Amino acid sequence: MPELPEVETIARELEARLPGRRIENVTVFRADALGGRPVDRFRHALAGRSILHCSRRGKFLLFHLSPESYLVAHLRMTGKFALSDPLPAPLPHHRFWFSLDSGQLLVFQDLRCLGTLELVERLEQSRSLLRLGIDPLSEMFTLGWLKRALAESRAPLKHWLMDQTKVAGLGNIYVSEILFAAGLDPKATARRLKPGQIARLHEETRRILRQAIRKNGTTIRDFRRVDEHSGEFQSFLQVYGKAGQPCPRCRTPIRRIVQMQRSTFYCPSCQRGSRRRAA
Repeated sequence: MPELPEVETIARELEARLPGRRIENVTVFRADALGGRPVDRFRHALAGRSILHCSRRGKFLLFHLSPESYLVAHLRMTGKFALSDPLPAPLPHHRFWFSLDSGQLLVFQDLRCLGTLELVERLEQSRSLLRLGIDPLSEMFTLGWLKRALAESRAPLKHWLMDQTKVAGLGNIYVSEILFAAGLDPKATARRLKPGQIARLHEETRRILRQAIRKNGTTIRDFRRVDEHSGEFQSFLQVYGKAGQPCPRCRTPIRRIVQMQRSTFYCPSCQRGSRRRAA
């Protein structure tokens, strides 16, 4: 699933191409993404609206429209937006065509049909966005906030970081990389972290995410940018997907465990000593 750096990459590429464009009409080939909402209402509501701005919140893409409304998109596992010249027929995984006044198509394609699209008049009306926690690249993600939030949780550290109601945008790849960079055990109890460990976690969260954005995200399998190019951060991963390979710091084999039904990769030597049992 695209995480914060991948969604930020897409948002920036769309922001460079779409503002000022008007949606002439919408063609729906498969409506799963609407979650049962009326297709005709969605189509008619978007026709004639202009795209003012493209942004991101957590793992969600936001299209700011005029007259005021918002198209909120979650890519899930395989959702993708691409700009295309006019096509004679949809390709196999095309789900929506947004025909623009430039003559181009904004295509939403989704192999597994798990992505979602939601049109709201105000962002406060989106239930998905209301549930989101703090964005780790926002001004609200302060060291003081992180200390207070961690102190309230008995959850394992990786579980806490993956909880979108706490920190919005982190997923399996970047949590593994952040915890390795900070030297923290993914099994550590969140509220047992010491001040120095929390400071490292805060610093490395921002550093890793910003570095990944500079490299246009990580392509493991499905992620592609709007221009169909791959991300580049996969060449800089230290532990994710590297079970059995030597740790880049101490040469201890990287270990893979399963948490929350997902793989966690970490160095049992560099990341030990931060785990304690909850009282």
